[in-house]
Amino acid sequence: MKKIAKLLTLALGVFMLASCEDVPSPYGTVTPPEEPTKVLPTGDGTKDNPYNVAGAIEKCQEIGPEVSKDKYYIKGLVVATASASADYGNATFYIHDEGSNTKFYCYQVAGPNGKKLSEGYTFKVDDEVVIYGPMYNYNGNTPETASKGAAWVVLHNGEAPGGGDTPSGEAKGTGTLEDPFNSVAATAEALKLADGAVSDKPYYIKGKVSEIAKDKNGNVQNYDYGTFGNASFYVSDDGTTTSQFYCYRVLYLGNKKWTEGAGDPLKVGDDVIVCAKLTNFKGTPETQQNEGYLYSLNGKTEGGGGGGEVTPDQPKGNGTEGNPFNVAAAVAKCAETGETPTTESYYIKGIADEDYTIGSYKNLEVNIVDKEGCAQKFKVFRVKDKDGKDLKNGWKIAKGSTIIVYGPVVNYKGNTPETATGAYLVSVNGEAPQLDDGTSGGGSGGGDTGSADITAAFGDLDCSDITSIKLSDGTTLSLAQEDGSNAPVYHASTKALRIYARNSLTINAGSKKINKVELAYDTYNGTAYKGNDEMYGEAGSDKLTPTKDDKNVTFNGVNNSTLKVVNWREAGTTGGTQLRLTGISITYVK
Repeated sequence: MKKIAKLLTLALGVFMLASCEDVPSPYGTVTPPEEPTKVLPTGDGTKDNPYNVAGAIEKCQEIGPEVSKDKYYIKGLVVATASASADYGNATFYIHDEGSNTKFYCYQVAGPNGKKLSEGYTFKVDDEVVIYGPMYNYNGNTPETASKGAAWVVLHNGEAPGGGDTPSGEAKGTGTLEDPFNSVAATAEALKLADGAVSDKPYYIKGKVSEIAKDKNGNVQNYDYGTFGNASFYVSDDGTTTSQFYCYRVLYLGNKKWTEGAGDPLKVGDDVIVCAKLTNFKGTPETQQNEGYLYSLNGKTEGGGGGGEVTPDQPKGNGTEGNPFNVAAAVAKCAETGETPTTESYYIKGIADEDYTIGSYKNLEVNIVDKEGCAQKFKVFRVKDKDGKDLKNGWKIAKGSTIIVYGPVVNYKGNTPETATGAYLVSVNGEAPQLDDGTSGGGSGGGDTGSADITAAFGDLDCSDITSIKLSDGTTLSLAQEDGSNAPVYHASTKALRIYARNSLTINAGSKKINKVELAYDTYNGTAYKGNDEMYGEAGSDKLTPTKDDKNVTFNGVNNSTLKVVNWREAGTTGGTQLRLTGISITYVK
């Protein structure tokens, strides 16, 4: 009986255990966590092969805590919804690679080419984006883009935000008058600046007007004909809104205020050159307000503030004694230099814009212009004789007198091109200055004081046939290849003759005898193109060695009606240093 009871008890226990298998666990089924998907780095950061998120993170770890100088393309999926801010026009969000939890921080990114995103523009979860810009490993532990609009959203789900385009334009130019920035280069230069910082000098930006600026309500801004007299607009290479640059509150031609009278003179498609300082304003690359002006409009460099038409000279000369700056060139040099006086000195020539009488301070302070009535002026500021001697008290200088000064220049307070400390008066109407001690001052004036009988800039001559260039007095110039590998050439864009290794320049004065020849040469990007050291001159049977300074190559004691200048190079028929001539001054035997 006990055996039967034990067997029944055992059977019941087995039954109970079997029944428990159908009872759900109070804690559910425990599943071990999955390992996160590891995505390998791909891409090289170029437009055609962007980094994935893993690649961008790896690159940031390589870059370190300092913002990269280079810009990179990064592609990923948005982690969480984010919208552009109203104040700054940029957005902040994380991106990741599909299937990976590893994130990259897109911090304060703007729209294409640094342009502000529209207020409320939204990036949603899993939207695909391509970002372009500098990046770094913030504090050594957060891979991210540089802040305040330095990086851009190039593509959002395959399209540019706001209907723009990818930054396909090529940066061109160095920002000088001779080689202006295009809109892409101006944008890149401005984005190098910290938020709110302003460039230490102005730059020239060339393009077509792509858009007249609008106010916050979407209305086209009127030109300010009141207190400030400025205007705001965008420029690009082709006049479209692709890769455009913001010209903010710039003055009119001649650095003058816009004035009422002829309506709004700018329209989309106009060709302009703007001279201005740059700034990175809250992520928007633009010109610094009231620190720039419209240098040219459809080829015109002067005007009556939106009204009357005045045709001045174009910039001429290279600032040498034989080829002085005109006023337009002096103003351009000041705009390029900015508020710090130049370390170099220049000859500047113009006509007095007003009558002036030397007063008790015994110096000259007068505005000069290229032509009477021109709005563009250069200020001759308190200059004396070259030795610092006082000018004659009561000496009258009439309006229209030709004035030549020499010295450093400066754009005083960013709006007044003028001579700087150390400049002096060279001549008035070709005569040396009258001094207070009853004598005449010294100095020469680029051919206007009798130092040279003829002076010419090649930009003013017909150089279509460089085998026969004629000066106004009948003297001819002839360039020849000789046994050089390259033939000499005239470059219209720089207004200079280029004489290569073993080329020659022959000066034929006819019945006149040449005493001295001064050849003004060009300097570009720190290279003085003053010819090879072996250069020589042939005057009859005499072989002459020139002297060279920082402006001219000079042959003295020619004493012949012809001078043949040979840019000789002993090492061969190519290479060496070119002789790039911008002007010539000749003194004849009396």
